Amino acid sequence: MSLNINSYSHHHRLQLKLKPIMVGELFLARKLNHPVYIYFEGLFTPVIEQGSIPTKDQISQLIKNSHREVYVYGKDEEEIKGNLEDALVKITRSLSIGDPIDNGTKGMKLLTLNLNNLYQNPHNDMLLMLQFQSSQNLGKFLIDQKKHQSQFYSNLNQENFHYTLSQPLLSSVLLLSFLQSTHLFHDKEIQNLFLTSYFKDIGLAMIPNHKYEIKNLPDQDRDLFANHSDFSFDLLDGRIPLAKNYLNLIKNHHFLNDKMKSIITGETKSLHDDDMIMGLESTLVAVFDIIVAMTHDRPYRRSLSLYQSLEVIKKMMADDYPQEFKALVSFLRQFFKN
Repeated sequence: MSLNINSYSHHHRLQLKLKPIMVGELFLARKLNHPVYIYFEGLFTPVIEQGSIPTKDQISQLIKNSHREVYVYGKDEEEIKGNLEDALVKITRSLSIGDPIDNGTKGMKLLTLNLNNLYQNPHNDMLLMLQFQSSQNLGKFLIDQKKHQSQFYSNLNQENFHYTLSQPLLSSVLLLSFLQSTHLFHDKEIQNLFLTSYFKDIGLAMIPNHKYEIKNLPDQDRDLFANHSDFSFDLLDGRIPLAKNYLNLIKNHHFLNDKMKSIITGETKSLHDDDMIMGLESTLVAVFDIIVAMTHDRPYRRSLSLYQSLEVIKKMMADDYPQEFKALVSFLRQFFKN
């Protein structure tokens, strides 16, 4: 009886001491001061010993078993997150030195891991600027690495990131690659639209994590999700060096969603007047966000094929931008062929 009470008490003490990190962050761990735990069947279970360095096999096994998060003591968390920031700064400064595919893949993975830290601390100016400077450099790098863009997308797509972390960069890589293929935008404009697309969902930081897994959200939570673009604008306005017109694209990047929902459900729903006048740039930011979302699983639905997604996109933009839609179809066919 005493043993059970002590075990129960120890479990609750662990709740006070342990911090969640993404399993991929274990690659940044040095010698652990304490064990690494998973939360399984209502209990914290140690999976990596104190004093060890997590191995690739151990981390791969955790990923294979669908453990997206692990739990570490505060001191280990602080060291791992510090190592992550250092690694991101280092790769950001040396993207063009060495093998471009290895560097680009590593840079995108570290940037996405660090995005999780920003979601947890959205008001941390240092974290936000690290994300901005790193994604700005990544955008320049991707523009220079045109022939490898589809490989970078594929490599990131194979990672086991939660969709709230993978979606921003996946949609932004697609957008950048398409804009470059049209030859209608200069590099600086492409880079700014890449940044706009990447930061458009930072407002998701204001939504509790557990709500992402709920299949049937109550109306109050639906409103919370619907307003995340406003949250993004409020979090970024005056804090990053992005011009107001790009911040306005972020604020309005969901203007096509009502139209998409009406197409899928068959419901008729009118758009606001200010939504109706959004231009090509905002349409493309929204379209690539929607394409990536539709072609990936969500807790509340299965993914659609690229063809099915384009059928929806056609109804959303082909009337207003027929030539751009044709160019989009041709681009996606070539991009995913490669």
